[in-house]
Amino acid sequence: MAIVSMRDITVQYGKNTVIDGLSLDVDQGENLAIVGPSSCGKTTLMRALCGFIKISRGEILIKDTLVSSPSRRVMIAPEKRNIGVVFQDYAVWPHLTVYENIVYPLKKRKVPKEEAKERALAAMAQVKMQDFAERLPSQLSGGQQQRVALARALVSSSELIVLDEPITNLDAKLREEMAYEIRNLQETIGVTVIYITHDQETAMTISDRMVIMDRRGAIRQLGTPEDIWNHPNDREVYAFLGVSNFLPVTNEKGSLHLVSTSGKRKLENLEVDIPHEFGSNLLLASRPTNIRVSPLSDSSIGIEGTVERVTYLGHQFDYFVNVGGHTVRVQEDSLEAFGRGVPAEGSPCAVEFLSPAVYEADPRDPVFDL
Repeated sequence: MAIVSMRDITVQYGKNTVIDGLSLDVDQGENLAIVGPSSCGKTTLMRALCGFIKISRGEILIKDTLVSSPSRRVMIAPEKRNIGVVFQDYAVWPHLTVYENIVYPLKKRKVPKEEAKERALAAMAQVKMQDFAERLPSQLSGGQQQRVALARALVSSSELIVLDEPITNLDAKLREEMAYEIRNLQETIGVTVIYITHDQETAMTISDRMVIMDRRGAIRQLGTPEDIWNHPNDREVYAFLGVSNFLPVTNEKGSLHLVSTSGKRKLENLEVDIPHEFGSNLLLASRPTNIRVSPLSDSSIGIEGTVERVTYLGHQFDYFVNVGGHTVRVQEDSLEAFGRGVPAEGSPCAVEFLSPAVYEADPRDPVFDL
């Protein structure tokens, strides 16, 4: 059952269209991440859902109740939409204690004092902040302030919470801890979470499903993190999810040839599905972790390259390899690299592509002019 339904919504600022005809259903009890590059309309979408801005066209429903519809002249106020919101800067009141911050939305709604106190204390316990009730935000760490903002959102709504980049400002370790806490909180109390972010790693950690938006404010792909990572719809989604390599290749009767500075070079021992509708100019896509590099020998498998840079990071080796005039990024587990041998900088090497994908190239792509 959908708790949120957005039907063909458009958001415009003057002549600038930020979101154009977007439709999306959010299932009750799920953790949905909305991911995309900066200025793609993620925050605009959140603000439209919460009622902070008006949509230009379409409809938004929350639990089958129409809350936004220009054609029907419906615009329910934000405070009546029963949505808990956590902003990037947390927006906790600096002059109020932890308890006062959390109970504030209930006081504004004129909830009876004893009921408000009970709900606020319960929310503090859920985010493990019950021992800090009398502290001011200035006496808290960034992670603790984020927990206060989460608790305040929980008392605002136990059914739907929207998180807008809430852990971006935290250090890497705390981001990881808070991502787990958000996921655990959602699973424990069953609240529906919509998580807005540009950080795909955090989104994959937290979400049941992910929405990938593009710079035009459209949904590029919707699915589970595993499905989107393993089966990106197109080159744009593939490039957005982590570090990626794209090499220009031509399809000649089912065999792929690398377009290089020294002419075309056939890629041997390469297994890849090529859709029949694709033309001859393609891009071979590969993740740094799906490429194997080894010292060049008579028994080497793959294509020859030259090691430009080697960086040892303890758990892995990071390489930059020149393959036919193209720089390829490679990341290998240290134990595997030591087992095969680590090629030195400037030395020839064998480059093997494991589980690559192919996408049709843009006709204007200059890499085919080599």
